[in-house]
Amino acid sequence: MKIQNAAASKSFDTGQAANDDARIQEIMALHLTGMSRRNIVTTTGETEHFVRKVVTGVPVTNRKPTTSFDKSVHQVYELACREQGVKDYELRSILHSEYGCVWNHSVGCYESLYDKDTIKRVKAKVREQAATSGQDANFIPDWIDNSTPTESRITLEQAASVLSSRLDELMDEFMFEFSSNDSTEAVSKQRFAARRHVLKLLSGLGQEPVSTLLERTKKITDGLDGYADIPTPKRASGRLAVDRFIPEPNTHDYFLDFVEEQGWLKSAA
Repeated sequence: MKIQNAAASKSFDTGQAANDDARIQEIMALHLTGMSRRNIVTTTGETEHFVRKVVTGVPVTNRKPTTSFDKSVHQVYELACREQGVKDYELRSILHSEYGCVWNHSVGCYESLYDKDTIKRVKAKVREQAATSGQDANFIPDWIDNSTPTESRITLEQAASVLSSRLDELMDEFMFEFSSNDSTEAVSKQRFAARRHVLKLLSGLGQEPVSTLLERTKKITDGLDGYADIPTPKRASGRLAVDRFIPEPNTHDYFLDFVEEQGWLKSAA
């Protein structure tokens, strides 16, 4: 195309520059979302050479998360960088939503498809991103009251102190009545083990469920005493499998679903 005069040439150059700016802005907008160069070429119709020239050296800042981990990190990051931080139940709710859950037929409840390692990795990634952005990521225990955080902490610390003192008194009474060891080291170890056993029973934070712990220690003490309680009759293995199967609910009223499946309503009618 031949330009007739300087004014027309200037007008053409301005229009061409504006068109180039629009093309570049479109390419950059797609690039910042994390779209690949090949898809940008297909979407815009630009040449691969031009797209590469525009996006080379420009970091992706608005990449849309695609995996469960990335989506979880994105949502937790937004909450953790708030002034009040993110509560543990909020973090777990996000992970539960993104990773999903399965129905455990033997227990009768939903189980989330994430574990402690998932929580640890999400927290680490959020802290890393916050540090890069010059922000603080705060993970807040559920027991803290946002309106009075210090008072809530002090109150629980005082409660722990009272319980600890009372537990020490109970351990003194226990050792006075049940310690027959002559060795000072044996007495010390017995007291320590007794205290830890009580704490396991109270908290349920041992390596085994409290019910299992109680059953195991009962067998030990029964064996040392030379007798055992009369065992309860065991059900046939076939019945056990049927009795432990709990159907997954399909509405929010789980009890009524179960009643209907049993046919009890028809029997009553």
